[in-house]
Amino acid sequence: MTNAAVDALRRDLAEPLPQPDAAQRAAWAARAAEWALNYFATLPEQPIGTTATRTQMEALLSEPPPETGRAFDAVLREFETKITPHAFRTNHPRFLDFVPSAPCFPSVLAEWLCAAANFFCGVWLEAQGPTQVELLVLDWFKEFLGCPSESRGILTSGGSEANLTALVVARDRLPVSDRGRAVLYVSEHRHWSVDRAASVIGLQPDQIYAVPADADFRLTPAALNQCVSRDRIAGRLPWCAVANAGATRTGTVDSLRSLADYCRSQGLWFHVDAAYGWAAALTPEGVRDLDGIGAADSITFDPHKWFGQTFEVGGLLVRDGRLLPATFAQRPDYLQDVMPAEEEVNFCDHGIALTRRFRALKIWLSVKVLGVGWFRSLADRCCRLADYAQVTLQQTGDFEILCPRNLSIVCFRYVPPDRNLSDNELDHLNLTMLEELRKTGRAFLSSTRLKDRVAMRMCFINWRTTSGDVDEIVQLLREIGGRLLG
Repeated sequence: MTNAAVDALRRDLAEPLPQPDAAQRAAWAARAAEWALNYFATLPEQPIGTTATRTQMEALLSEPPPETGRAFDAVLREFETKITPHAFRTNHPRFLDFVPSAPCFPSVLAEWLCAAANFFCGVWLEAQGPTQVELLVLDWFKEFLGCPSESRGILTSGGSEANLTALVVARDRLPVSDRGRAVLYVSEHRHWSVDRAASVIGLQPDQIYAVPADADFRLTPAALNQCVSRDRIAGRLPWCAVANAGATRTGTVDSLRSLADYCRSQGLWFHVDAAYGWAAALTPEGVRDLDGIGAADSITFDPHKWFGQTFEVGGLLVRDGRLLPATFAQRPDYLQDVMPAEEEVNFCDHGIALTRRFRALKIWLSVKVLGVGWFRSLADRCCRLADYAQVTLQQTGDFEILCPRNLSIVCFRYVPPDRNLSDNELDHLNLTMLEELRKTGRAFLSSTRLKDRVAMRMCFINWRTTSGDVDEIVQLLREIGGRLLG
């Protein structure tokens, strides 16, 4: 390249690409903040959401990428009018479906700070402050769950990644020659992400055994022992057991203390999926319900469920913390500059991802601003809301409780006393009622099956939800049921 060409190239690259100036940035930020504040303030009055077909959404949103940009206000209006109406409000006070998410406002603000800073939280060299905050937050969770000081952890995208990470750590303790005969024991009420994680790490379907639950939908040592003994006789290798601390369907907590003791006596890795239920450990009742959770070899927890955080943040704690870097740490040439000192932590060495965002910021900011007491009150309040819902359903005389309140979940079905309907007819009626309830835009519940019967379920994790919301949902269900029956 000639000197003249180099000079021309230098002049051409002397300025950064154009971006909005300070006044534009302030105006755009003010409009985005205005929308967010209005959304936050009016959420209880908004419809929960509508469902459109793929054809309808294609017609609404499909377009080629624009070569030149449009005004920010115009694009924001498209977001408001074309996108937000076609998404369910999982943080709505009457969205009691699945295990939703209802972030507190400090968590929302922290997401903005996180995105604006865009810190890379994979290695200590590039993010000592953010890494230390994540270490602190993980120490808080260790304390909440009664884990030993030598435990280590990592924040993940959610419970699915945490469960996968746990099974990878557990699998790597096995000699390669034994992995083909290893057996993973799960509750029949486990979360589906455990099955997917098992498939990802290479387990065959016959290496995953669903242990039947007891009459209260819990995994017990006795039932587990029957399966382990059978497999040992058959020459298989019992390897790992996964228990629930807050099953997604019912909220039930397995017999954690006795399961931990049994697994230790049998040499099984004991993993507890507490993605939903871990926050109960903040309350005296939850401490009793989750007794023994700190004795697990690994624990999954999700702050974006019952801890008022935005999507996405889950986490994993491993009792022998040394196993995390022993499993995941690698040193390719292009990372030779980020080798941590002995007392430093590269979180890329503790899990699957190299590129990691500053997930810990929103937890740290929320707890610092609101205090642990607020989150303790949240967990307690949600359990009491579930109690109130159960009593209210029973008092109407139109509902049958299929699984009494566990943590903050209650399962039930509509059984009108003046009609002699079969179980199949009741199943169809209850599923139709849920469809009709969603169509009102006022509430959203999910269904499951318990002992071969369709059950409706309410899951309370939202700080906005009130007893009035429960009353409205129960009344709506009664009206819909009566209308469907003519």
